[in-house]
Amino acid sequence: MAGMAFVVVLVVLALWYVVQPFRRSDQTQMVAGPSPVQRAEEKKTAALTAIIDLEEEAQVGKLTARELGSLRATYEREALDALAQLDALAAPRTGDDPLEAEIEALKQRLTCPSCGAPRASGGACSRCDA
Repeated sequence: MAGMAFVVVLVVLALWYVVQPFRRSDQTQMVAGPSPVQRAEEKKTAALTAIIDLEEEAQVGKLTARELGSLRATYEREALDALAQLDALAAPRTGDDPLEAEIEALKQRLTCPSCGAPRASGGACSRCDA
Protein backbone atom coordinates (compact mmCIF):
# COMPACT_ATOMS: atom_id res chain seq x y z
CA MET A 1 0.00 0.00 0.00
CA ALA A 2 2.77 2.44 0.88
CA GLY A 3 4.57 1.55 -2.37
CA MET A 4 1.45 2.33 -4.38
CA ALA A 5 1.03 5.73 -2.69
CA PHE A 6 4.67 6.52 -3.43
CA VAL A 7 4.17 5.71 -7.14
CA VAL A 8 1.03 7.89 -7.30
CA VAL A 9 2.90 10.82 -5.72
CA LEU A 10 5.75 10.40 -8.22
CA VAL A 11 3.31 10.34 -11.16
CA VAL A 12 1.55 13.49 -9.93
CA LEU A 13 4.87 15.29 -9.47
CA ALA A 14 6.05 14.21 -12.92
CA LEU A 15 2.82 15.50 -14.53
CA TRP A 16 3.10 18.78 -12.63
CA TYR A 17 6.72 19.15 -13.81
CA VAL A 18 5.75 18.53 -17.45
CA VAL A 19 2.77 20.94 -17.42
CA GLN A 20 4.53 23.92 -15.77
CA PRO A 21 6.32 25.31 -18.88
CA PHE A 22 3.05 25.36 -20.82
CA ARG A 23 1.24 27.22 -18.06
CA ARG A 24 4.02 29.84 -17.83
CA SER A 25 4.14 30.53 -21.57
CA ASP A 26 0.34 30.92 -21.72
CA GLN A 27 0.39 33.38 -18.83
CA THR A 28 3.25 35.36 -20.36
CA GLN A 29 1.49 35.67 -23.71
CA MET A 30 -1.78 36.69 -22.07
CA VAL A 31 -0.10 39.43 -20.06
CA ALA A 32 2.19 40.76 -22.78
CA GLY A 33 -0.09 40.47 -25.80
CA PRO A 34 1.04 41.37 -29.31
CA SER A 35 3.47 44.24 -29.71
CA PRO A 36 2.47 47.42 -31.59
CA VAL A 37 4.59 46.27 -34.53
CA GLN A 38 2.81 42.89 -34.60
CA ARG A 39 -0.59 44.60 -34.46
CA ALA A 40 0.34 46.92 -37.35
CA GLU A 41 1.69 43.98 -39.37
CA GLU A 42 -1.52 42.04 -38.77
CA LYS A 43 -3.61 45.06 -39.80
CA LYS A 44 -1.58 45.50 -42.99
CA THR A 45 -1.79 41.80 -43.87
CA ALA A 46 -5.55 41.72 -43.25
CA ALA A 47 -6.14 44.76 -45.46
CA LEU A 48 -3.98 43.46 -48.31
CA THR A 49 -5.62 40.03 -48.12
CA ALA A 50 -9.04 41.68 -48.26
CA ILE A 51 -8.03 43.60 -51.40
CA ILE A 52 -6.94 40.37 -53.09
CA ASP A 53 -10.21 38.69 -52.07
CA LEU A 54 -12.22 41.64 -53.42
CA GLU A 55 -10.47 41.46 -56.78
CA GLU A 56 -11.16 37.72 -57.01
CA GLU A 57 -14.82 38.28 -56.18
CA ALA A 58 -15.06 41.01 -58.81
CA GLN A 59 -13.52 38.69 -61.43
CA VAL A 60 -16.18 36.05 -60.84
CA GLY A 61 -18.96 38.65 -60.90
CA LYS A 62 -19.87 38.81 -57.22
CA LEU A 63 -19.03 42.54 -57.02
CA THR A 64 -19.76 45.40 -59.37
CA ALA A 65 -17.02 47.81 -60.40
CA ARG A 66 -18.54 50.46 -58.14
CA GLU A 67 -18.60 48.14 -55.12
CA LEU A 68 -15.05 47.02 -55.83
CA GLY A 69 -13.83 50.61 -56.04
CA SER A 70 -15.49 51.63 -52.79
CA LEU A 71 -14.37 48.60 -50.79
CA ARG A 72 -10.88 48.66 -52.31
CA ALA A 73 -10.44 52.32 -51.29
CA THR A 74 -11.41 51.46 -47.72
CA TYR A 75 -8.92 48.60 -47.46
CA GLU A 76 -6.19 50.62 -49.19
CA ARG A 77 -6.61 53.32 -46.52
CA GLU A 78 -6.32 50.67 -43.80
CA ALA A 79 -3.18 49.24 -45.39
CA LEU A 80 -1.65 52.71 -45.73
CA ASP A 81 -2.49 53.50 -42.09
CA ALA A 82 -0.78 50.28 -41.02
CA LEU A 83 2.28 51.11 -43.14
CA ALA A 84 2.43 54.59 -41.59
CA GLN A 85 2.28 53.02 -38.13
CA LEU A 86 5.10 50.64 -39.04
CA ASP A 87 7.18 53.53 -40.37
CA ALA A 88 6.58 55.55 -37.21
CA LEU A 89 7.55 52.61 -35.02
CA ALA A 90 10.70 51.90 -37.06
CA ALA A 91 11.83 55.53 -37.52
CA PRO A 92 14.94 56.43 -35.54
CA ARG A 93 14.60 59.32 -33.14
CA THR A 94 16.88 62.30 -33.71
CA GLY A 95 18.42 62.00 -30.24
CA ASP A 96 19.11 58.30 -30.68
CA ASP A 97 20.95 58.41 -34.02
CA PRO A 98 24.24 60.38 -34.20
CA LEU A 99 23.88 60.90 -37.96
CA GLU A 100 20.38 62.34 -37.56
CA ALA A 101 21.66 64.65 -34.81
CA GLU A 102 24.48 65.85 -37.09
CA ILE A 103 22.04 66.53 -39.94
CA GLU A 104 19.76 68.48 -37.60
CA ALA A 105 22.71 70.59 -36.37
CA LEU A 106 23.72 71.33 -39.96
CA LYS A 107 20.16 72.39 -40.81
CA GLN A 108 20.18 74.80 -37.88
CA ARG A 109 23.50 76.34 -38.99
CA LEU A 110 22.15 76.84 -42.52
CA THR A 111 18.95 78.50 -41.31
CA CYS A 112 18.77 82.16 -40.29
CA PRO A 113 18.03 82.42 -36.55
CA SER A 114 16.09 85.66 -37.07
CA CYS A 115 13.71 84.87 -39.92
CA GLY A 116 14.19 81.13 -40.55
CA ALA A 117 15.18 81.57 -44.21
CA PRO A 118 17.87 79.33 -45.68
CA ARG A 119 21.33 80.93 -45.83
CA ALA A 120 24.87 80.08 -46.86
CA SER A 121 27.12 78.68 -44.14
CA GLY A 122 28.70 81.55 -42.20
CA GLY A 123 27.16 84.19 -44.46
CA ALA A 124 24.58 86.85 -43.87
CA CYS A 125 20.91 86.11 -44.49
CA SER A 126 19.75 87.21 -47.94
CA ARG A 127 16.29 88.05 -46.56
CA CYS A 128 17.01 90.01 -43.37
CA ASP A 129 20.83 90.54 -43.44
CA ALA A 130 21.17 89.06 -39.96
